[in-house]
Order: sequence, then C-alpha cells, then structure tokens
Amino acid sequence: MARKTNMLTIDVEDWFHILESDDAPGRDGWEDLPSGVERNTDRLLELLDEGGAHATFFTVGWVAWKYPELIKRIAAAGHELASHSFWHEVVRRHDRASLAGDLAASRKLLEDLTSQPCEGFRAPGNSITPQDAWAFELIAEAGFSYDASLCPAASSHGGFPSPYKQPHIVRCNAGDLVEIPAATFGFGRFRLPYGGGGYVRLFPWSFLRFAIAADNSRGRPTNIYIHPREIDVDQPRIALPRLRRFKYYVGLETTERKLRAMMEHYRCIGVRRWIAENHPAVIGKVLDVRELARTTQPTPDPMHLPPAPPSAAARV
Repeated sequence: MARKTNMLTIDVEDWFHILESDDAPGRDGWEDLPSGVERNTDRLLELLDEGGAHATFFTVGWVAWKYPELIKRIAAAGHELASHSFWHEVVRRHDRASLAGDLAASRKLLEDLTSQPCEGFRAPGNSITPQDAWAFELIAEAGFSYDASLCPAASSHGGFPSPYKQPHIVRCNAGDLVEIPAATFGFGRFRLPYGGGGYVRLFPWSFLRFAIAADNSRGRPTNIYIHPREIDVDQPRIALPRLRRFKYYVGLETTERKLRAMMEHYRCIGVRRWIAENHPAVIGKVLDVRELARTTQPTPDPMHLPPAPPSAAARV
C-alpha cells in the first residue's frame, strides 16, 4: 500500500530563541552564546537523508546571517528554504515598517545564500491572530506565495478561528496566499494543536499516528514541524516559569524516534513540493481576510519593537 503524503517542516532556530519571555537571553547577547543550531540541524539533515524525506526549513534570518554555510548545506541537500522571520519575534510586537523590513531582509538573505526563490513564510509561534490580519497584506506584498502562520485552535502565541483545517487560500488585497495551517485535532469548536514543538514531544507516537490518520482520512495532509534543539537533550536550560519549562523541555529524548517513525510510515515532503503536487485541491477553499486586514492596525509596545535587521544582509 502506498504511503500517505504529509508535510514535514523544520523551524531553524537556536535554543535561546524563546518567544515573549523576559527570562530568555536578549538579542544583543545572542552572538556570545554557545550555539547548537549547526550541529543539530546537520544531524537532522542526516536523519532526513536516511529516511528518504524532503522538508521545508523555515529559517530564522539571524541564524542564516550568522551561519551562512549551514543554509548552503540545507539547500545542497535538496531541501526548501523558507522564512521564519529575521528576528524570531511574534507579529504583535511589530509595526508595519518593522515587519515589512523583517520580511524583506529574511527573504533576500535566504535567496542570496541559495540562489533559489524563497516562497514561504511562517510567523514565529504561528502568531497571526484576527487582530494581526494586517500582516497578511505585508506577507503578500513581500513576494511570498504561501504562508504557514495560522493555527485554527487556541495556542500559546496565536490562534485564528477558521473554517478550514486543510490547506486553503487566504485572500488579501495584495493578492492570494496558499495557507498551510498548523495541524490540529478535535471535534467541532474544540481543536488541539498536535503537529509540532512541545505537542510532538509530549504526545505518544500512538496518538500522533491516530491524529495524522484522522486528518488523512478526511483528505487533509498533516503539517509536522520540529526544531533542531528538540533532538538535543544536552542543550543549555533556561530558568523559565514552571509551565513554560515543561513545554520547552518535555520529551526531548523522544523527538528523534518520532521523526524516524514519521518518515517510516509516511511519504514526507516539503511545503513547496506539496503545493506543486496539490495546488488545484486548495482552489475554492478561500478565507477572505481583506476587510479584516483593512480594519486591524498594529499596536506594538515600543519597548518590544524589533530593530531593523543588520544592514550587511549576508556573510557570504
């Protein structure tokens, strides 16, 4: 029996890229911290090669700026590079100018390093909510053709009520985006994310496989994502509040095993490849955010407004 096709994505960020936490190291000190992102991402590349899988690497621009050779290795291995923003900051901490600059810098950097188009964007923490619908216009204007920022369930940093749990179109004033929503499981209005980060580490493989089968039986591909730090049981630990510490570090020893199982049971491909194979299937499923985008405005706290990305876009 042919294996079902599902999407596999990697959010390329380091152990200290923690969202909305005063306990996490500030960006001014990132360059001086010990890093595991190269070592862990290289290990993931080995695992993907062994499993015959293809993935999309949603990459933080700062990581690409500091480790350009890592980005070139990902591209050389045949995987897709997409943007995970430059500064790894939630959307609500941006104003229009800072988000536009962040999107442009991260996209240009990845394209300069790989000589390939950067077509996709994923907001850190899936952090586009209805109040942040204005961001869709900037994503489309920046030249991205797809987005992977919506979570159709309550989540730590986002949550966007949507009638669609499968890939669909987000209609913006600036153009259409193919939307790849976060994988969720549930019934009616009750939905629970299961497809990435702490959820993949917390849930047993038997439940994950059950949730994936439920999606696939309805004609929906799942969208599984992991971070390089999630295969590193020896990463530095940050003194986070108890719940966040649990969510951040639970089940690290299980990630590699679950990734192997995912590749064994399913045909795993990246987002751009899935869209190329299935794009007609999303036509007709349209989430129109044009009015919402017109009526929402960014209201960031000036204390948290991210700076402009470095003017030297790449170390190439």
